[in-house]
Amino acid sequence: MQSSSAPPFLRGKIDGVHWLVSVWLRNLEEVEETVQKWAADLPVEGFWWVPAPEANAIGGLIRHIGGASYRLLLRGTGQEIPEPLRVRAPEELVPTGQDPKAVLAEFSQNLEKVRAALRLLGDQDLQRTVRVGPYEAPAVYVLDHIAAHAQHHAGQIITTRKLWNAR
Repeated sequence: MQSSSAPPFLRGKIDGVHWLVSVWLRNLEEVEETVQKWAADLPVEGFWWVPAPEANAIGGLIRHIGGASYRLLLRGTGQEIPEPLRVRAPEELVPTGQDPKAVLAEFSQNLEKVRAALRLLGDQDLQRTVRVGPYEAPAVYVLDHIAAHAQHHAGQIITTRKLWNAR
């Protein structure tokens, strides 16, 4: 295993977990490090700043990454999403003015739940078929989307922060 100063994708396999889960965990490490680097020091105004119509505030993106990651984990492991989490999805991106530290803490808690559950998965779990709304899909694809989705929005966080810095 590589030093933690190396980028997450170069840190190697995580001992004790399925090799593919190890890849996902490294990707989630990168998302967490991106969020910390680009968002943790923002004032409330910058955290909830919306740069343009149809764009999202950094705080909303962080809430959405955490919530969506947990919901995708539930779907990918064949569990139902509880009603309070289902109705929350569209609300996550709405700017609230909430304290950034509280949003970041909730984000970390959600990602920790996701990481803990992913660590327990083996081949049989990844080969299952699960339901996602009206669709059936291999669990491995749904679980893979956790990191892909999170990385997508992490890129938006970087861009929004750069716009905030440039204004």
